[in-house]
Amino acid sequence: MVGKLITHVLLFCFFIIVATGALTAKSGCQKQCGNVSIPYPFGIGSGCFLNEWFEVLCIKDNTIPLLRHIKQEVMEISVEAGTILVRNPITFWNCNRETRQSPSLEGSPFVFSQKNRFTAVGCGAFGLLISSKLSTNIAGYMSTCGETGNHSCSGINCCQKNIPLNLNSFKTTFHAVDGEKEKVCKYAFLVDQDWFMSNFTDIYSFKEMVDVPVLLEWELYYSAFDVFGTSFETNKSTWSNPKCYWDSVNFEYGCYRNSTCYTYYNDIATSSSVIFNQSRVECSCGWGFEGNPYLIEGCKDIDECKDDSNSCTQYGGVCQNDFGGYGCYYPSRNEHSVLNLIRIGIGSIIGLLFVLAGAWWLYKRMKEGGRVARLDGNREIELKGTENSNEASNVLIPLVASQPQLQ
Repeated sequence: MVGKLITHVLLFCFFIIVATGALTAKSGCQKQCGNVSIPYPFGIGSGCFLNEWFEVLCIKDNTIPLLRHIKQEVMEISVEAGTILVRNPITFWNCNRETRQSPSLEGSPFVFSQKNRFTAVGCGAFGLLISSKLSTNIAGYMSTCGETGNHSCSGINCCQKNIPLNLNSFKTTFHAVDGEKEKVCKYAFLVDQDWFMSNFTDIYSFKEMVDVPVLLEWELYYSAFDVFGTSFETNKSTWSNPKCYWDSVNFEYGCYRNSTCYTYYNDIATSSSVIFNQSRVECSCGWGFEGNPYLIEGCKDIDECKDDSNSCTQYGGVCQNDFGGYGCYYPSRNEHSVLNLIRIGIGSIIGLLFVLAGAWWLYKRMKEGGRVARLDGNREIELKGTENSNEASNVLIPLVASQPQLQ
């Protein structure tokens, strides 16, 4: 029973030692720009990104990441979801503001996510999204004029519209239902709807902004060899044989599992780019792991025992992290007794060490002072002095106890 307990404790300690933060960027590459993490296949510097579309520049004293090829500021990158949040310009009309259009993503691995909404603001604003490639209307919506307040975008002074799948390029134009309304300031933008709902307070507050967050989706039209740079064996289970190593670059232990990757083939042209018979790879870390699945050692074990949501403690158990999961250990009464004895023994040893250390320190201090005092049974104290003699001399000094005086 004790042997089983020791085995569990050793396994628990092992996984605590090897657990580390998940890898994000390639080894030796800059991992962050400002407050934004830059995970591979994106990267900063030569050899740190997959190709030119994923190159990021860190500008303005290493505080702002810029997607170099389409010149958009990066706000967030997710390798798990295959998305990147960027700042996209607002297009103005009759507002005495500089008017800019959204950059084209044609030929790139990026498309505008359908989680975005095309939003037009202004009295009688008739906004249109026109396909740059086909020169046809792909989305449009007209707001009506009203006095219902500025805190909603339900069609009065503000309207929203879904966008089509795989949209990669568009231009924004405006029309008005009559000449008077044509003179009114209007503006439109594509915006990440989650951000819009979280930050929406006044429909006219966007007039003071120059851009808003837009969500892009990206795909890798490459083979696994191109992505990993080697013949990396994906989809290989390593549950019974954890791959643990010492990272000499980051000076830490780590354990990882091979990424789970799937390869897809396109037989027809997509709306995002013209690709025939070219493979597309999509990877994930799988349950029980986290990190960057596009790095060989990127999928690290999650320590579920650090999360209070595990079910072990609810039933009096002890959470034990395993490679790719966790288990619950329920000590028996005897094992509880052994644990208590171990705790008492360790506490006693530590206490004894403190007592011995204190006694030794006291002895050294008194010896350094040049004298040792000793009380005997006759209530006399012997003082040893060597200050004025080569040999020690003994002097007996009787101790006289004072008696209280009677009144």
